[in-house]
Amino acid sequence: MNTDDRPTAAAPPVADPGPTVQLIVQKGPLAGSTIPCRRVITLLGSREGCKVVLQHRRIAPVHTALVNDGSHVVAVDLLTPTGTLLNGLRMQYEPLASGDLLTLDQWEFRVEIQQPERSGDADVHPFDLEPTPNLVALEHMASGRVLQPGRDVCIIGRRNGCDITVADPSVSRAHALLVTYFGYPAIFDLLTTQGTQVNGSVVRFQTLKDNDLITIGESEFRVRLVGSTVTERASKNHKVAQPPAARVSEPRQADLVDIHTVEGSERWSVAESLEKLEKAGGKR
Repeated sequence: MNTDDRPTAAAPPVADPGPTVQLIVQKGPLAGSTIPCRRVITLLGSREGCKVVLQHRRIAPVHTALVNDGSHVVAVDLLTPTGTLLNGLRMQYEPLASGDLLTLDQWEFRVEIQQPERSGDADVHPFDLEPTPNLVALEHMASGRVLQPGRDVCIIGRRNGCDITVADPSVSRAHALLVTYFGYPAIFDLLTTQGTQVNGSVVRFQTLKDNDLITIGESEFRVRLVGSTVTERASKNHKVAQPPAARVSEPRQADLVDIHTVEGSERWSVAESLEKLEKAGGKR
């Protein structure tokens, strides 16, 4: 297990007055070790560039993300085959509390979170953006469809089950996270080979403004700030998370939405064939 800070995972350190997080290794190699998680996003997985590198065949390249939004901390399983356990139960997206136990295969980590003392400067943010923080949506440029995440951490990737699915072989199964940081929207690339671009520049972590253009594989998305309130956070009772990505446009069958995300690819013709077969079947 390697826990060095690595420049390739370039999410910024959490600014004051955000909570401080550390993981205590309870079981597995290096049991008893303390791992400070100082950044907005901490990755656990088998790929070089993760904050916590766990070398085992049952650990995915990017397995679990801890997201510190400046107010709360959530754990996100990145749609892994073997999963992530929170207090012994399989989870996908859950807020964390101090004392929680995260289990990834043979490793068990106790979460310790220290919340800062609130003062008159509690509303100070580590950067300035205009306009004020808004609820973010992504407009798919090729189709015009608008995708509005249903929670504060949204997984974008190729695999079914992502909040926003991009059916493109150049896109990783879990490619990027759309998050909020001190109430502002941001995107984080999950150490992918192809990368994530904002306004034509490859980024690891980038705060977002209205009309920014995100490029993932062959797909382009326009950032739309559509409201003045942040999505309600899942409750801290560790129940099932809120449903992912609500579609603002008219709903379609999930498999066809996924395939249609990238026009001009080989899967586009497959989707058209599927639609024709469905229509033909309906006329019989």
